[in-house]
Amino acid sequence: MNILYISGSPRKDSNTDYLLETARALTGGEFLKLADYDLEPCRSCWACNKSGLCAIEDAMSEIITPMVRGSDALVLGTPVYFNNVSAQLKTFIDRTWPLRGELANKIGGAVVVGRKYGLEGAVTAINAFFLKHMMIPANRGVCGIAFRQKEITQDEEAIEAAIGLAERILELGRIIGYR
Repeated sequence: MNILYISGSPRKDSNTDYLLETARALTGGEFLKLADYDLEPCRSCWACNKSGLCAIEDAMSEIITPMVRGSDALVLGTPVYFNNVSAQLKTFIDRTWPLRGELANKIGGAVVVGRKYGLEGAVTAINAFFLKHMMIPANRGVCGIAFRQKEITQDEEAIEAAIGLAERILELGRIIGYR
C-alpha cells in the first residue's frame, strides 16, 4: 500500500513530524514536509474547472499532486494555529481542488498537535477535506498535546493513538484490497 504522510508543520523536527513518523514506522510510505516546498495559494482563477489542471506551476502541481494521485492513503499532520490547520496545510488542501473525484475511496488519517485548545477544530478541518474528496477517514484523528520541541515524546496517549491510526490504516487497506 502506498501511504503518503504530509506534514503541515513549518518547524524542523516538529512534534507533528514525530507523530507522523511514529505511524509511518509501522506502515512504511513516504514523508513529505510542505515547508520544504515553495507552494503558492489557490488564486481562485477557476482554470482547473476547464482544464482539470491547476494553472499554478510550482511544487504542488509538479511534485506533490503526482504523489497524492499515486497514493492509496494520505495522512495529514499539522500543528494547531488559531484553532485550525497551519497555513502550509491549508494551502495544500485548497490546491487539491483540481483533484476532485480522483481521491475517492483513498484512506485518510488526521494528526494534530497543539497546546490545549483548537485540536478538535483542526481535526474537523482535515476530516472535512477527506469527506469533500469522498475519502475514507481511518478514525476520528490523533490529537497530541505539545508545544516545545520534542515535548510530544511525553504524550503517551498521542503516541499510542498514532500507532492505532497506523494499524487502522493497514486494516482498512486489507479490507479494501490494497497491497
